[in-house]
Amino acid sequence: MYEYTSEVEWIDDRRTRLKVKNFELEVDSPPEFKGPEGQMTPEELFPGVLASCVLTTFLEFKDKMGINLQKWTCKVKSVLGPSPEKGFRFESIHMHVILKVAPEDKEKIPRAMELAHKYCFISRAIKNNVEEIIDWEFID
Repeated sequence: MYEYTSEVEWIDDRRTRLKVKNFELEVDSPPEFKGPEGQMTPEELFPGVLASCVLTTFLEFKDKMGINLQKWTCKVKSVLGPSPEKGFRFESIHMHVILKVAPEDKEKIPRAMELAHKYCFISRAIKNNVEEIIDWEFID
């Protein structure tokens, strides 16, 4: 078992400070929920953290499968909608991965992506609650 800690404190209005190790990040509500323009929001952070988890999990399988990864970029789009229990919830998170790999490794990517999604602990935490879509394209 592993344990991780962070700290969140209220600053003012809807602003909070997230502290993880020696890093601090101000987080606010988005404008549609009475927050100011231009601040980082949980609605943006969570899908980005999911994509980071998929990537770090993919890297494990990249090594095991001998994939020569040269570039990975992921564009994430999420949809927040009403929750049946009141409030809001993520309806879907779409991750579009842009990859550059050695030509002989392209055929390994579907399996590596499948395993990365299956074993990403955040994907497991939201399984059956949020539609996750992962697709990819290759660049040269």
